[in-house]
Amino acid sequence: MSRGTLFRWAGWFALFNAVVFGLVSLRYFSVGVPTDSALSVLYLVTVYVGHHVLLTTVPLFLLATPLIVLFPRKRAVTVLGVVLFATMIALMTLDSLLWSQSRFHINGLTLKILGWQSWAFAGFIFLVGLFFQSMLAKQAWNFVSAPRKRPGRLVSMLCVAAILTSQFIHAWADAAYYVPVTGLGQVLPVYKGVTAKKIMARTGLVDIEESRERELARRVAQRLDESSDRLLNYPVEPLQCGKGSGLNLLMIVVDSMRGSALNDRFAPNIARYAAQEAINFRNHFSGGNSSRMGMFSLFYGLPPGYWASFSSLQRSSVMIDELQSRDYQLGLFSSSTMYRPVVLDRTAFANVPNLRIMTEPASDPGWKRDRTLTDEWYGWLDERAPDRSFFGFLFYDSAMSSSVPPDYPYAFAPTGDTRLETNRAVYNTAVHYVDGIVGEVLEDLANRGLADNTVVLITADHGQEFGESAANLERHGSGFTRQQLVTPMVLAWPGRQGGVAYDHRSSHYDIVPTLMQELFACSNPAFDYAVGRNLFELQPWPWMVAGSYFNYAVLEPDQVTVTYPNGLYEVRDLDYRLRPDPVFRGDVLEAVSEQNARFFTD
Repeated sequence: MSRGTLFRWAGWFALFNAVVFGLVSLRYFSVGVPTDSALSVLYLVTVYVGHHVLLTTVPLFLLATPLIVLFPRKRAVTVLGVVLFATMIALMTLDSLLWSQSRFHINGLTLKILGWQSWAFAGFIFLVGLFFQSMLAKQAWNFVSAPRKRPGRLVSMLCVAAILTSQFIHAWADAAYYVPVTGLGQVLPVYKGVTAKKIMARTGLVDIEESRERELARRVAQRLDESSDRLLNYPVEPLQCGKGSGLNLLMIVVDSMRGSALNDRFAPNIARYAAQEAINFRNHFSGGNSSRMGMFSLFYGLPPGYWASFSSLQRSSVMIDELQSRDYQLGLFSSSTMYRPVVLDRTAFANVPNLRIMTEPASDPGWKRDRTLTDEWYGWLDERAPDRSFFGFLFYDSAMSSSVPPDYPYAFAPTGDTRLETNRAVYNTAVHYVDGIVGEVLEDLANRGLADNTVVLITADHGQEFGESAANLERHGSGFTRQQLVTPMVLAWPGRQGGVAYDHRSSHYDIVPTLMQELFACSNPAFDYAVGRNLFELQPWPWMVAGSYFNYAVLEPDQVTVTYPNGLYEVRDLDYRLRPDPVFRGDVLEAVSEQNARFFTD
């Protein structure tokens, strides 16, 4: 049989299966399909068509092309297609059930918690799939062999048009903060929508700040935040909060400042403040090894599996909601942009009008932007209404970018002649520089008479690594080591004794529960809106989940289980060496699954 005929059959067989896979995927939308506009309807149709065409054609042609080229036999290609799609349908059916129960997709780790009943079900679906696919393959051969004109070229053009249209709409909607579109595609398995915010802004297709304010006004006017309730059960129960303390809140976040940098040498001002006036949690973990997940865990107290849904739906944090409902004045200042990479503009601060998106000019180096935002913070304090409480957020960039003024008088010398030691010395110098700025902010707060009625929290989004672990990793985001996850957590609370230090395991997941209960007098148990607990309970976490931009890990006191997008996983010890004898604790894995499903609607 000619290779051309085999390729035509493969194309039509994949297209027929795209329809079948589309029907199976309906289960991912079991909680409803929020289509609030004509554009969202167009997007849903095009993304549904385009995604399932790619989902079937790409794997079939990747496997079938070498076989058709080297061994062009009808039976061989047919068997390959039948087995492939029967397997994919069985896995997709199992995955849809797992998603509906836990909001996890199948990977090497989740396979560990599936019982034999699940595998028996998948095996049954595979056998049924073999029979069904055999019949479908036969029909595809009859269709290809029939002496009639087939609209293959037209169908291909329509499929390509659907793919391009859906991705362009998603890129525009992401840049324009258009929730009716961004809230749809992320439900689909292995789907990733294109983002091009910088290109959209540079070409004039989107004005980011204007689009954000317009979309925020539209959501408020039409109460579109309620649409997130169709997908999210957050908080689980309505919040019951009292009068609260009325204290101000100042959150200072130093990007990439690792916990070990909090010492008299590299951060003397913060270290002195921690030793004399604050509570120092010295074994504190971020919920991520990168800015996005680290800040998400800080502002929400939720694990990384929720980030995509909260971002696409632009669902703000209950902590920020409570601040706004109490009419706190918000002074929010970030050295780098709010929209990349932290995406605070469409998560924690999604409902904040006139949000300061970036520090201008954006072309300035990090050290200069840090100085600019601090001066703007002082100006904001000068102009605020003194009879209202405030929330200040200062997010510094110098340590992450290893940026210091050219004439900065302190420069730490490398302890070795390697590139990593040189980078670490520059990083330590940058930490020293930003520590000086933080010291000025704290002194200014005291000089204004605000220290006695302001909760001050100093931390980082994540840490930084320079090859110290056994895996010899570099930078943040490369692994789930102590160097990349442990951050400072210095907390000064009026009325509570300072100069106290604790060494138990705490985490960013504990911040929201602490503030909701202690600052706002909320009586709800923490698990109504977060996965952490009140810091002042002084209870160490037995396990926690940490995330990066593309994967996550389960941290336990004696090991780290790391997952990967390809479905594989590995287990490492606390020094990040691969464990030859990994231990899988079923109760922990089941608890992870439950935690990742708690705030989704059933």
